[in-house]
Amino acid sequence: MNYMGKDGFVWFQGVVEDRMDPLYLGRCRIRCLGFHTEDKTKIPTASLPWAMPVQPITSAAMSGIGQSPIGPVEGTWVMGFFRDGMNAQEPVFFGTIGGIPSEEVNTGKGFSDPSGTYPKQELVNEQDTNRLARGISADTIVQSKVEATEGHKEHPTANEAGDDKWSEPDVPFAAKYPKNHVYESESGHIQEFDDTDGAERIHTYHKAGTFEEIHPDGSKVVKVVGDDYELLLGKKFVHISGNVNVVVDGQSTFYVKGDSDIQVDGNVKQVVGGNVEQEVAGNVKVDADGEFTVDSSSISMKADGAINIETSGNMVLKGTAGIDLN
Repeated sequence: MNYMGKDGFVWFQGVVEDRMDPLYLGRCRIRCLGFHTEDKTKIPTASLPWAMPVQPITSAAMSGIGQSPIGPVEGTWVMGFFRDGMNAQEPVFFGTIGGIPSEEVNTGKGFSDPSGTYPKQELVNEQDTNRLARGISADTIVQSKVEATEGHKEHPTANEAGDDKWSEPDVPFAAKYPKNHVYESESGHIQEFDDTDGAERIHTYHKAGTFEEIHPDGSKVVKVVGDDYELLLGKKFVHISGNVNVVVDGQSTFYVKGDSDIQVDGNVKQVVGGNVEQEVAGNVKVDADGEFTVDSSSISMKADGAINIETSGNMVLKGTAGIDLN
C-alpha cells in the first residue's frame, strides 16, 4: 500500500490569495505554480483548495495552546506539499518566501493579492525584509520617534536653584543587518530584539506612538501617548538608588484608605505657590528636637475648647501695635 511519504513527495511554490478561513484554522487558499493557471476565469480564487499550515514545535497547536497559526497575507509567496500527491487537493504549507517585488499588484490575474493591498505600493522594488532589520530608519517609527522628541521638552525638577531639568532621551537606534530581529504587524505594531554590537535594545511599539524601550546601557524609556492605568492586587516594593523627579502638569490626587507612613532621613522642603489646607479628623502632634519657627503675615488660631501653652523657658509676647488679651 502507498502511504504519504512512501509514494513520492510532491511539493509546490505558490501565492496566498485568500486567508479568510471559515474554520479559523489558519488555512489559506494558495495558487500553486505548475498546478494552477494565473487565468482567474479558469480557476477563480474561490475554487482553490484550502491549504493547512504546519506549525513550529514551539506551538502545541492544541486547544489554543501555542501561537495562533496566522501570519501570511494575500500576496505572500509560500512553500508546501500535497498530502495526496499529484491529486493536488490537500495542500499543506510550511514556510513563506520573501524577495524584492518588482511589479505593483495586479488584481486581474492570479498569483497576486486580490484585494490590491500587497505588496505595498511604496515598497515595490524594495526588499521584503523589514527596514528596521536592515538598519534603515528613514520613513519608519524611528523617524517618527525622533521627530516627536525634537526640541526635547524640558521638565523642571524641584531643586533649590530650579535650573536642573530633564527630558526624554535620544532614540538609540543603531541597528546593523543581520542583528536586529523585527516583528511588524499589519497595522504597524512592532517588536525589536536588537543584538547589534554596542546597540543592543528591546523595543515594543504601538502604532499610536506608545512604546517601551530598553536602551543599550540598560536604561528604560516608557512613553504613553494616552492614559495609563496600573492595578496591583498584591504588594509592591520599590527601591530607587538615585534621585526621583516627578512632574505633573495637571492635578495630583493621592488617596490612601489605610495608614500612611513617610520617613525621611534627610531634610524636607515644600514650596507651594498657592494655599495649603489640611483637614484632620483626629489629633495633630508635632515633635521637634530643634527650633519650631513660623513666619507669616498674620496668624489666626481658633479653638472650640481650651488652648494650653507651656514652656520651661521664658515666654515673650511682643506686638508693635499693641497686644489685646480678651
